[in-house]
Amino acid sequence: MRPILYTIDRRGPGRLSTMAKPRGGDWLDDEMTALKTEGVDVLVCALTPTELDETGLTTEPLTAQQAGLRFVAISIPDRGVPDLAAVLPALQQLAQQLQSGAHIVTHCRFGIGRASLLAASLLILNGDHPDSAWNHLQRARGLPVPDTAEQREWTNMLVKHRLA
Repeated sequence: MRPILYTIDRRGPGRLSTMAKPRGGDWLDDEMTALKTEGVDVLVCALTPTELDETGLTTEPLTAQQAGLRFVAISIPDRGVPDLAAVLPALQQLAQQLQSGAHIVTHCRFGIGRASLLAASLLILNGDHPDSAWNHLQRARGLPVPDTAEQREWTNMLVKHRLA
């Protein structure tokens, strides 16, 4: 089964998409192979360890790597935001990979809040204004993003850090 990717229409090299969580358990190998077939280079997961367990995705890091994907875990509580200092190095590295032409896919449980927050962060670190980043994501997703005002405000903090 082909994964449903919400790809952001953006200028510049690389592709950026969001998605809901992949199917876990017995379907996980097929999901990771399908992502690789779609040209995905990097899979970024925002699920917490508890959510990984609940959704049958505890082996997602290894399964992604076996499919030829680079896997990055940035655990964020549902409807929450990460600690900026803790995630900034990973986000900067991902933004650089996007700028170098990688296809990066971010996911959380439903692909709305945390996945969009991470994708917006990569756009912002590559020079987009937060409002522009959220508009791109909302158009790609076809529904309002992010989940919370706190998630939107977090990206405003990120841009202040980028400009400092």
